[in-house]
Amino acid sequence: MSEVSVIVPIYNQREMLPATLGSLIRQDFADLEIVAVDDASTDGGAQRACEILSRGGRNYKLIRLGKNVGCSSARNRGLRESSGRYVLFFDGDDMAETGFISALHASITENGGDFASCGYKTHDPLSGEVKDFPLVAPEGLSMEEVLELRILNKLDIPHCATLYRKDFLTGSAIAYKDGCSAGEDVEFLIKVLCRANKCSFVPDCLYIYVQHEAMGSRAEIKNRKKKIERYLHHTEAHFREAEYIRRNASGKGPRLLAEDMLLPLAYLRLLSYFAMSGQRERFDALLSSKDIRRAILKSRGAFFIKPEVFLRGCAALLLPSLYYSKYSGYAGR
Repeated sequence: MSEVSVIVPIYNQREMLPATLGSLIRQDFADLEIVAVDDASTDGGAQRACEILSRGGRNYKLIRLGKNVGCSSARNRGLRESSGRYVLFFDGDDMAETGFISALHASITENGGDFASCGYKTHDPLSGEVKDFPLVAPEGLSMEEVLELRILNKLDIPHCATLYRKDFLTGSAIAYKDGCSAGEDVEFLIKVLCRANKCSFVPDCLYIYVQHEAMGSRAEIKNRKKKIERYLHHTEAHFREAEYIRRNASGKGPRLLAEDMLLPLAYLRLLSYFAMSGQRERFDALLSSKDIRRAILKSRGAFFIKPEVFLRGCAALLLPSLYYSKYSGYAGR
């Protein structure tokens, strides 16, 4: 059994693996297990990972999936097969500073929390540009307040720059949504924040998001069909987040935000998806439902927090043809 397991889903990232896995091998934390999950790569990535890990001097597992299941399912498989007391999810094309895991481990053990997160930086290899995004939170926040700030996008907690107690995740049945390819990271974090009793933050920017043209979010934005699919997955994640918060959040504040902001926004995004994909009949049918219209209008309860959701709802309800026309061209038609 290792103290920390790092779960790395890999899919057609052969050329990035030396930097990614190398940055994990070079961590100054000793008791580390690397769990690489190859999601049926077609570029020889599994063999490349095996070569790097076998000579890296670290405990490791290489799991080869027989078919492509997506990053969410790959992460879940890695979580099930990891042996660490703590776990961390690491993207297959990113990097980390040498003291990344040590800092998070010190924070979570010293504070006795369910998770610890740190800041991150973005790095563009072509331009050399580096931007820092420190994780700075007010002192003495309750978990309810942390959840509210994350719902409102006022506290950026990166899910890959976070170390979790494995028994907390498994005991709370927290996992990624199988098959979800967009919004799965925020949904996972919302589940964590709903269930956690305590957390800690390290302001230092220790995780490195590498920006490149082959990365999934950028590559799929150039493909209209993939872009619309990602938008739908993100929308479905909003519905699940709202329901999870309503069922599991301990405080009244997050539940009100779920009902007055997240759920109305999810319905508005669903209307937008129908417009993007040319489904006018489904668009009109959704708007004709009194229950849906009532749910959208509940956004007035969050007007002074997120006025744009209420205003967008008014546009959809009062000017549906204009709303449909606007979003029908949104995905680059």
